[in-house]
Amino acid sequence: MRAYGNRLNATTSDGVDYRQKQSGLSLGADAPVEVSNGQLVVGLLGGYSTSGIDLSRGTTGKVDSYYAGAYATWLLDEGYYVDGVLKLNRFRNKADVAMSDASKAKGDYTNNGVGGWVEFGRHIKLAEDYFLEPFAQLSSVVVQGQELRLDNGMKAKNDQTQSVLGKVGTSLGRSVALKDGGVLQPYVRVAVAQEFSRRNEVKANDVKFDNSLFGSRGELGAGVSVSLSERMKLHADFDYMKGRHIEQPWGANVGLRLAF
Repeated sequence: MRAYGNRLNATTSDGVDYRQKQSGLSLGADAPVEVSNGQLVVGLLGGYSTSGIDLSRGTTGKVDSYYAGAYATWLLDEGYYVDGVLKLNRFRNKADVAMSDASKAKGDYTNNGVGGWVEFGRHIKLAEDYFLEPFAQLSSVVVQGQELRLDNGMKAKNDQTQSVLGKVGTSLGRSVALKDGGVLQPYVRVAVAQEFSRRNEVKANDVKFDNSLFGSRGELGAGVSVSLSERMKLHADFDYMKGRHIEQPWGANVGLRLAF
């Protein structure tokens, strides 16, 4: 089980500013699978998130997302690992648009998306129970284009939206043995990411806007995981991200894992 939230501030390449605040909850269940090399765990997940969006001049929006998917973790010899996730989303979108004459217009629509990521890394044990965990990750999301008609007759259309994000980074932490037999692992993380998708076009009454967030960004994070017993593990992390077109002042995750 994982609860999460974040805040995003973005300026698109066409100069459109918006702020987004998201919160959500994910549930998953997995089981080990026998393999000849290492350990493999596969599972299913599902969840819900809600996002509030504020644009300039009083325009607001809300996106509710329901999703389901599958994931796998393959732990290889010498500390290497591969993680992967594939997820399907159903979005419910609502818009409350402020017009130039100070009136408001509303509209809503639904659309679908598919996304996933794969990560390769290595857990390297250092002296004094410290560890280093370099990684490389590639993620992608594709969201169906859709037409929105407001209650004042105005039309807007989103083309198919795509994100392709590459990321490399590392975590540095330490394993601390607790008196009751548990293990505490505080860590810090640093990463550099690159958004490769250049164009995400929106059309409103035949006027086109480019919603692209193409460019690089840096990420800093810190967290802690604690094994309370062989069957229970808690984790929490906090991170910050900054790029040319986007900033995440804060992002937080809190999770609980139970083994049966």
